[in-house]
Amino acid sequence: MKTNSTTITLLNSSKNVKKTMFNFLLVGLTVLLLGSCSKNDDNDIIIEQIFDGLELENEIMENREEALQTFTLNDGTGEVYGEEGTILYFPPNTIIDQNGDPVTGNVTVELIEIYDKAKMLLSRMPTNGKRPNGDVETLISGGEFFINATQNGEQLQLANGFQLFAPADEFDEDMRIFNGQNDDCDGDEMQCDIVWEEDEQGGLEPMEREGPNGQGVSGYGGFLSNFGWTNIDRWYNDTRPKTVLYVDAPEGFDNTNSNVYVSYDGEPTALALLDIYNPDTGLFSEHYGLIPIGLEVHIIFVSVQDDQYIYAIQGATIGENHTEVIGATSTGTESELVALINDLP
Repeated sequence: MKTNSTTITLLNSSKNVKKTMFNFLLVGLTVLLLGSCSKNDDNDIIIEQIFDGLELENEIMENREEALQTFTLNDGTGEVYGEEGTILYFPPNTIIDQNGDPVTGNVTVELIEIYDKAKMLLSRMPTNGKRPNGDVETLISGGEFFINATQNGEQLQLANGFQLFAPADEFDEDMRIFNGQNDDCDGDEMQCDIVWEEDEQGGLEPMEREGPNGQGVSGYGGFLSNFGWTNIDRWYNDTRPKTVLYVDAPEGFDNTNSNVYVSYDGEPTALALLDIYNPDTGLFSEHYGLIPIGLEVHIIFVSVQDDQYIYAIQGATIGENHTEVIGATSTGTESELVALINDLP
C-alpha cells in the first residue's frame, strides 16, 4: 500500500479554533494534491503536523554555554569578577582535588550569572521553587548562578565555603539562598533542568564591595558550600485565593517542542515555567493550583523551528480555573524576543 504524507504548519491556530483553519487549508490542499499526488489505497490524503523539539533543546543548551564565563585562579585562591557584577572569593585551601588535598597550580572557575527574565527564558532557568512539602511555587530572584571549578578537566571539590556577592539596588531581608536540585540529573549539572530548594544553612547579609573599576557596589553577600546552581530568592507572597492556570498551546506543539512561561507583572525577576503537560487535554499547567486569582501576568509561549523563534506573548488577568488560549504567534530572532520580554511590565 502506497501512502503519501504532507506536512502542514499551523502556527497561529489553537485547538479551539483549529477546525475552521484546518477545513480551509484542507480544501485548498486537496485541490493541489488531486492533480499532482497519488493517494493511498483508501483514497485518503494523510496530513501530518510535525514540529521538531531538538532545535529548542539545542538552543537552550547553546544559550547556557554562551553565558558561561571562565577564569583562572592560581592555586584556586582569589577573586572572580562576573560581567554583570557578581563577585566570587575563594579563600586559600578552599578548593581541593579528588584526593582531598588543597589544589595547586592553575584552576579553571566557571560562572553563569542570570539577573533578568529574558536570560531566564532563553536558558530555561525559571524561578520555580519547591517547598519542603513538595509544593512548587514561584520565587522572586535576586540572581541565579552556576559556579564550578576544574583542573585539567578534573572536577574539583570544596573543603570550605566560598563567598558570593550579588549586586542589588536594595537589600531584601526575606531573600534566602536556594540550591538547584534535580534527582534525575546524571551528567553535567550545567545541562540539567532544576527546581530551586531552600538552603536552610545558607544566610545572606547586606554587603558593600568595590568592583573591578574601583566603584563601590552594594548587594547580597553569603557563603556557599557547594558547586552547581545557586539562586538568591524569596517566596512570592500573595494572600488572594488561588487557582489552576491552564494554557492551550497552538496546534502541533506540546512539552516536547515548546515551553510556556508565566511572567508576573510588576516583578522583574519572577518567571514561572508551566512544567505540567496533559497529553489527553493538550493543556499546559502548573502543579498545585497556586496562581492567585486576580493576578496580572503575561503568558509567554516559545519554540524554535527552522532556526527562528516562534513565540506569543499575551497579557491576562487570572480568573478561577483560568484557561488561556494562545492565539496568533510571531516568528523572529532571539534579539527581537529579548526586547519584547525586557519591555514587559
